[in-house]
Amino acid sequence: MLKIKDIEKYIDDEMINIIFREREEELYSRKGKLDDAEIRNIKEDYPIDYDKLLETINNLPPHFNNTKGGIIETLESYLTRENLIMAHDNEKFYKIGFCDGIRTILENIKNSK
Repeated sequence: MLKIKDIEKYIDDEMINIIFREREEELYSRKGKLDDAEIRNIKEDYPIDYDKLLETINNLPPHFNNTKGGIIETLESYLTRENLIMAHDNEKFYKIGFCDGIRTILENIKNSK
């Protein structure tokens, strides 16, 4: 089986980064148009969103006024962290999948000779 070092002369990290960024931008621009059924079902099963959370926090009784800001700040920090982790994982798995695809193609070419 081919290893990453076997295809490094064909594909480098910068090339993978460029391909990933282009694909990410393309998918991001089409996201609203291609919201698949599984995502729609998840949103229906878990209908809470950021605006509803803020509304809920802001509707806490007046004696919680001192903690509302802290709750919102913690929520913001949590969401930022989770989004960054998700973006990192998506990039990692995309790049690994891309390299696996190239490896498979090269292995098939090598075996067909």
